[in-house]
Amino acid sequence: MRKHSFLRGLTAFTLAGLLAFYSGVVQLPNVSAESITDLKSQLAELEKQEEENNKRLEELRDDVSQKRAYRDELQGKIDIIQQQLDILVQRINELDAQIEQGEQDIADTRISINANYTKLKKRLRALYMAGEASNLSILLSSTSLVDYTQKSEVIQSVTKHDTELLDTLEEQLTSIQEQVEKINADKEELSTDKKDLDSKSDELSALYLENQKLLDEAEQNEAEAQAEAERLEKEKEDADAAIDKWYEDYYAALKAASTNSGGSYDSGVGYIGTGSFVWPMPGYTYITCYYGDGGHRGIDIAGGGIYGKPIVAADGGKVIYSDWMDSYGYCVFIDHGNGYSTRYAHASALACSVGDTVSPGQTIAYVGSTGNSTGPHLHFEVIYYGSTTNPFNYF
Repeated sequence: MRKHSFLRGLTAFTLAGLLAFYSGVVQLPNVSAESITDLKSQLAELEKQEEENNKRLEELRDDVSQKRAYRDELQGKIDIIQQQLDILVQRINELDAQIEQGEQDIADTRISINANYTKLKKRLRALYMAGEASNLSILLSSTSLVDYTQKSEVIQSVTKHDTELLDTLEEQLTSIQEQVEKINADKEELSTDKKDLDSKSDELSALYLENQKLLDEAEQNEAEAQAEAERLEKEKEDADAAIDKWYEDYYAALKAASTNSGGSYDSGVGYIGTGSFVWPMPGYTYITCYYGDGGHRGIDIAGGGIYGKPIVAADGGKVIYSDWMDSYGYCVFIDHGNGYSTRYAHASALACSVGDTVSPGQTIAYVGSTGNSTGPHLHFEVIYYGSTTNPFNYF
């Protein structure tokens, strides 16, 4: 259950009402009506500003949340593209290595071709220079025609072997060149893909930076709105304290006027409370927040099935407020005519009206969870000459 400020309820009924209740019984204290009116006007204006600022703060928080989500989304996309770029760069590096190896193989093959071609030319030159003499030598050295034929074929096969070797090397060279060309084509394709990814990465990075700039501005605006909310809350607390002090002085003046007149303090309606209170929440005694806890001005009474149960007047008196009262939600305020007053907050429905005279134990409202409340309960206060007191002092 949440604590509540005594001043919020007091600001809900006017000084004119108080003057009506107390006139004719004792001489009223000389308290400026204009001052409390001004204080209430200031508080009302602060509450209006706070409401507007809180609305703006909520919008700014939503805006910041959306921009943070968009930033994270962009960062996720940038990370994915970077991973793809890393893979492409690695693949391009692998192709570069293959191209380098292929070019080296081409160079080695060309060296082999040139070397074998040089040998072939030397052999052919030797055969050419030998001419018919060589053929005659072969013939004369041959023992038979078969022997001559075989020796001639050997010479021809040497030449044929060299040319076949050159052809094989040329085929290898062509094959390597084709592989290198294909690798270069693959590399070109990957380089094009990389260029596209680089462009997309640059685009996303630009969006990220633009959004980050807007996010920084939104966070700054949110921080300023939060600071304004804190400032307004502080000013409201000061205004609340000023109103509390006004009423405290007012009740003290009433008490002093009553004492000086030799009479008894009376609400002016012919009824004075007993000063002895009955429990305001019949059948329920579970306390969820005690008087003074964190500045709590009353006690919170709760329990299973309490919603909608009757709330009763703790003592006889006159109803001076029965309506919505800011953080108290639907609330009843009873003046007991003897310096005491009681408040009953967060009701779901009201069973009395302003001006009603009520008796101890009479139903005045029903339990709810209106206003600033975290669940169904009765917030009950006992006020003596404008100051809250511990309700348990009277039971």
